[in-house]
Amino acid sequence: MQQTFDVRAVRAEFPALSRLHAGRPVVYFDGPGGSQVARPSIEAMTRYMERGGANLHGVFPTSTETEEILAETRHACAAFLGAEPDEVAFGANMTTLTLAISRALSRNWDGNSEIVVTELDHRANVDPWLIAAEEKGARARWIPVNPETLTLDLSDIEEKITSKTKLVAVGLASNAVGTVNDVAAIAERAREVGAVVAVDAVHAAPHIPIDRDALGADVITCSAYKFFGPHVGVTAIRRELFEAMEVHKLDPAPSHIPDKLETGTQNHEGIAGVKGPWTSSRRSAGRNPAGEVFGGDADSRGA
Repeated sequence: MQQTFDVRAVRAEFPALSRLHAGRPVVYFDGPGGSQVARPSIEAMTRYMERGGANLHGVFPTSTETEEILAETRHACAAFLGAEPDEVAFGANMTTLTLAISRALSRNWDGNSEIVVTELDHRANVDPWLIAAEEKGARARWIPVNPETLTLDLSDIEEKITSKTKLVAVGLASNAVGTVNDVAAIAERAREVGAVVAVDAVHAAPHIPIDRDALGADVITCSAYKFFGPHVGVTAIRRELFEAMEVHKLDPAPSHIPDKLETGTQNHEGIAGVKGPWTSSRRSAGRNPAGEVFGGDADSRGA
């Protein structure tokens, strides 16, 4: 029996596709603007805000529920990227996260240090590293693009990535031409010289399975707005590196991972939307007809 793909049912899950402009249905061609947001993501964000938000580490329901949402989303993102939950940190977007990570990783760079970036990468995985290198007097080297094949020219990779190399930044897939880069081969060379590998997976995340460790990445970062979610950045940093990173943060902020990279109050409703429906045990304890949670000890703590 031939199976068919119910396109109309799928389209119905994206409210933006029902929009009319000047009386006509719209078509979204702005690929760099990201994907449209799926209904479960929108509903998760709305539900969080309707129930009342709060900051972390409180004993009242809105605070503990916020912590549960962040924990569940962290678990989901860890599974998505091939990492452990406490290796996952959230931020405003991939660019902002990369800027923060570059500031931390470049603390010990000097005039004898080098970094390697590529001509095929989005500027978000180039400029933060170039800025950090310039501030420390480090040298930047480039992996060029073959203009005929639109692939990276790795013919002299051993000369580009040397014992002086501190960091190699490479995209998993180009958001300009779609080329999927051989990140594993680049990472293998970087490991030989002890360099950190930072991978931009923004464009790849919606299209191909990702396993950070299989790729050989130390840092892998993406943005949920590319895969039907809100504008929230997600990064997964290898534990040993993450714990050793001296991030820029306020004195009272936590020093443990992943919290130390998540400066200030996070976009809790956005993080709720990254995962979509909230499935914690507390929410499954019971509901009244209006959908409110009841049972457990929520009411005993007060609001």
